Amino acid sequence: MFFRAVIRQTKTSRPGRPTSGKRANLSTKKLFRCPFIEELAYGTLPPEKFVRYLEQDEIYCRNFNPQLLQFAESIPDPEERAFFIAFAQASIDTEGAMHQLLIEQYGIDTMASPSRVTLEYNAHTQEALDAGVKEVTLAAMLPCLWLYNCVGYDILHNANLEGNPYKDWIAAYGDEEYTAGLNHVLEIMDKWAANVDDEVLSKMDEVFLEAVRFEYAFWDYGYTGDEKSAFEVR
Repeated sequence: MFFRAVIRQTKTSRPGRPTSGKRANLSTKKLFRCPFIEELAYGTLPPEKFVRYLEQDEIYCRNFNPQLLQFAESIPDPEERAFFIAFAQASIDTEGAMHQLLIEQYGIDTMASPSRVTLEYNAHTQEALDAGVKEVTLAAMLPCLWLYNCVGYDILHNANLEGNPYKDWIAAYGDEEYTAGLNHVLEIMDKWAANVDDEVLSKMDEVFLEAVRFEYAFWDYGYTGDEKSAFEVR
């Protein structure tokens, strides 16, 4: 099971990472090799591909953000609930400010039509939220939070951002404060995963891996504009 002792926390501020499950390792390695991310890291991604991605991300966030807050407010434990509400709101505010900056910079069409990938990814997290099992809901939402942090952090600390037109996007997701908050999310997920039965663990595995595939499809659609191609790479 992927979520059996799912997260090993590092002792640095670097993002924690899943450490078991060959399918998860293959899925995330494929994600980091996708052309959209590679070219974004080097600053060579054509602007029209970034614009197409950001138009869809704006739509996705308008749906995902309320889902994240609804999930945070539903957590039974008062301390965990307070943390998740604060983390969710801070993430939404930071990402919203970055989006607004890029919308103005690139002339993003905020009324663009959602792609099939966007619609189905939003539906995936909504379905997990509606199921009412907090461990499953977080497993479905985690790739959106975790993978963006890993991408931003890795580029920020390993690439030369001088002259990179996407450095604001990279900096937002690689931010140290966001990384610290996300690592605490992973600690909570680890605790939750250690206290559920195999049926719930299996569902967590399923929804997490499907969300990882949606992330790849999301970035692939930004790169190609081809919905069919995006779903084939899932």
